[in-house]
Amino acid sequence: MFALKRILVPTNLGEPSRTAIQYGVTFARQFGAKLFLLHVLDAKELDAALETERVLEVLSPDAQHRGNEPSAPEVARNAARHDLSQLLASEDERDTRAEYLLRASGVLGPAETISACARELEVELVVMGKHHLGFVEHLLAGSVAEKVVRHAPCPVLIVQHSEGAPTHARHFVVDAPPAHTVR
Repeated sequence: MFALKRILVPTNLGEPSRTAIQYGVTFARQFGAKLFLLHVLDAKELDAALETERVLEVLSPDAQHRGNEPSAPEVARNAARHDLSQLLASEDERDTRAEYLLRASGVLGPAETISACARELEVELVVMGKHHLGFVEHLLAGSVAEKVVRHAPCPVLIVQHSEGAPTHARHFVVDAPPAHTVR
């Protein structure tokens, strides 16, 4: 039987990503799946975001009550929530049990980081928005979405964002192919 339990939606915070998030939310609700929103940053940007969050947490009024500095995983979780929680309505966040993740881009770029995260989280579906690249950009760099399709350990749904198109997803009906016995 076809079931989705864990869905990953990488985002660069742009409009194509926002469209993909709406598809991810729709699938997560339909299947009762957990939704992961992932933002991949340059390593220096990630370090800066984590350090900023750590400083804010240490200086917050709650810090005096705790008496100790937050752990590295707490800081990372809070930084991700701070950066990404505005992408989901509180109802969507609750219904999808959303989890926010920040990761550093590796040497091979964001596509490899996204694929590695999909493997680590054992997701059944990656939903990505796609920018329309010009011929030269596509020829030189390809797209992150195309690289994820080639390397992800699961199916990848590419959501093409059109300027002026509505950014909400509809209810989907997914018909699983019949099971075949291979001998």
